[in-house]
Amino acid sequence: MAGCLVAGTAAAGTLGGTLQAQMQLTAGCMVAGSSGATAGLNFGTLDFGSRPGTFTGIVTATPAGGEGVSGPTQLVCSPEVLGISVQVGSGSYAGQGSGIGVGSRAMRHGSTTAYIPYELYRDAAHTQPYPAGSAVTGINVPANGAAFSLPIHGQINKSNPTALPAGTYTDTLQVTVTY
Repeated sequence: MAGCLVAGTAAAGTLGGTLQAQMQLTAGCMVAGSSGATAGLNFGTLDFGSRPGTFTGIVTATPAGGEGVSGPTQLVCSPEVLGISVQVGSGSYAGQGSGIGVGSRAMRHGSTTAYIPYELYRDAAHTQPYPAGSAVTGINVPANGAAFSLPIHGQINKSNPTALPAGTYTDTLQVTVTY
């Protein structure tokens, strides 16, 4: 009977081997603070601040608050991406307000016919404009994958002292970054 008990007991065994773990990363860019989405992004706000309705002169702004992050809107690209192109649409009111100042795009006050024209540039010196609807290519990015500011610089150049109605002036721009 003892022999039957030994034969009926299974011996414990072990298995050994390896398991591979892997992940493939692709070259790309994202708005700092985003989850890596490629569509429906919030590039922030180009806020020119507050001025009296009779102001004249130049006012500048850069995008801030992209993807809900405080401070300047920044992009981050993988180290393999050495250059990007940026296309900025013409906005909703292109060509309006030319009697007030200079600019190919314009912001509108609510549903009125009051406009403030403005222009967009890729450089802080305001010498390289973004043509409405055309991509600007050859924009260098840091080779080490460091964050950098979205290269959009806005400028209002209101030359006419005509008073404009008080209120908020807005425009919506479509931005496409290609890497």
